[in-house]
Amino acid sequence: MKTMTCARYRPVDFHNHVWARDGTLNREDARWLLDAADILGIDRVCVSLPLMTDSPTPAEFRACNDVVREAMSFSDRFLGFCFVNPGYAEESLAEMERCIVRGGMIGVKLYHQYLICDPALRPVMDYATALGVPVLMHAGKVMDSASRQQQPRLSHAGHFLKAVEMFPETILVQGHIGGGGDWEWNLRTLEALKPSANYYLDTSGSVIDAGIVRRTVATLGEDRVLFATDMSFEEGVGKILDAGLSDEQLQKIFSGNFHRILSQRRA
Repeated sequence: MKTMTCARYRPVDFHNHVWARDGTLNREDARWLLDAADILGIDRVCVSLPLMTDSPTPAEFRACNDVVREAMSFSDRFLGFCFVNPGYAEESLAEMERCIVRGGMIGVKLYHQYLICDPALRPVMDYATALGVPVLMHAGKVMDSASRQQQPRLSHAGHFLKAVEMFPETILVQGHIGGGGDWEWNLRTLEALKPSANYYLDTSGSVIDAGIVRRTVATLGEDRVLFATDMSFEEGVGKILDAGLSDEQLQKIFSGNFHRILSQRRA
């Protein structure tokens, strides 16, 4: 059986994770991550270590970022995202300075502690804008009551439409269209996105419904779509290669759009 790869596009997985073991990088998992990337032809992997709790403390999110920093030392193929809790504004800005300005990370990772359009995010968004780095937000349109109770502040496409108006200069990335929930609702909502919006959507997640990538590109255009897996490697690569896209579209999604975002960095 021949494995299809995307190696010729030098792909960058925009949304993935590393994990801790006894407070430090789980190196076995990190090696597995790189081995999986090798098999499928993925060049580099963007990683973060977010916490799913209601309000991670500064000590907790600093510990997460220390693991990501260790991953970046483990292999230069890992590109770090700095996880913060915007509820601790001053500490979050200090952590962004530590991890991005001095530590070489390339973006900010937010989870479900706040909606993407919450005014509490203003200090983090303004600093990300000043640095010229993207903000990647965990997102989805969950439909079952149990998931809604677990993630009452989970951002969906409607929240992102508000956020691009609130933070027009910030590079906003909506996480994992394939992460579960009603992805079709998300795409219908995103039809209202203005052409000037500084917005991207990543393709990660284990959902491989027929047409998910093709319809994402048809809705947003290939310039706004970022290849990502969120650890669903085979699904992540396969659903893009099977989407019937042109070579030019594949090049942009697999790596071109990432490099365009990276070129906007100011610090």
